[in-house]
Amino acid sequence: MKLLIGLCGLVMLTAGMAEAQKISGRSNSGALNVVLSDSGTTPAGERLRNIAYEVEFSEPSGNNALDPKETGRLRVVLTNSGKISLRSVVVRVTPLANAVGVTYNDSIAVGDIPVNATRYAIFYFTAAADVISQVLTFQVEIHDPLGKVSDPRLVTFLTRERRGG
Repeated sequence: MKLLIGLCGLVMLTAGMAEAQKISGRSNSGALNVVLSDSGTTPAGERLRNIAYEVEFSEPSGNNALDPKETGRLRVVLTNSGKISLRSVVVRVTPLANAVGVTYNDSIAVGDIPVNATRYAIFYFTAAADVISQVLTFQVEIHDPLGKVSDPRLVTFLTRERRGG
């Protein structure tokens, strides 16, 4: 009964904690070692599931805009900086507004990523012949079967309609 009351007190005590904390001690029935964690407040270097990634958009003409009939490339470099291997990792790109006249692949399965290993996901964006001038922003997210592995990032680039005849 004392153990049950002690555990209930521990639950009530820990319910209001805003940050990850470690509670250690000894009860009458033995050792007590509880770790409460929240990936939103746990420093990145201490997370079990964590990924560092970089994004880079490039296009062939070098004018920093996707012109009609051009295909640009979004390169996502992923490095598992966590403490465990990540399984069945998928990278997704989602437009924040309708991408008029642009086709692209919206997800790439990169598979398993061992600790400290690096993987690449390359997305291709192709502008139609009649693409309009617009600013496009895409959200990049990294997922595994347990959910998001990292905070999302935004990538923005321009498309430019054909000028003249």
